[in-house]
Amino acid sequence: MYGVVLWSDHRQNRAVIWCEDHGDLAYYEGAQPETYAGPDLDPGDLVKFDIAEGDRMRIVSNPHVVASDQYPTLAGDLARVGAQQTTTLPQDRAATRAGSAGKVVPLQPHNAASHRARTRRSTA
Repeated sequence: MYGVVLWSDHRQNRAVIWCEDHGDLAYYEGAQPETYAGPDLDPGDLVKFDIAEGDRMRIVSNPHVVASDQYPTLAGDLARVGAQQTTTLPQDRAATRAGSAGKVVPLQPHNAASHRARTRRSTA
């Protein structure tokens, strides 16, 4: 499966990954950092991995970075869309809607030139 790293902790060698099937998030916990020889997983990295259903969560194994920093704004985009959906829905509809599919956040690969242009516009 493919996914995008939303959060990682290099000291503990852990990561949370948003999966291409838009199912539950997946959790990665590798070997102890001092003995680990695998890839560093950073937020925004596009990764390929094996997945298994754990008791309470999806578990990632054998991760490989396909493209570093491919989706650098994804975690923020998801948080922003989630916040917009909860603030625009009436309270009684928010609970009903929580179980249904909401808006799809488009995955647009990182383009260094357009990222610099957006950054310049936002700081001007």
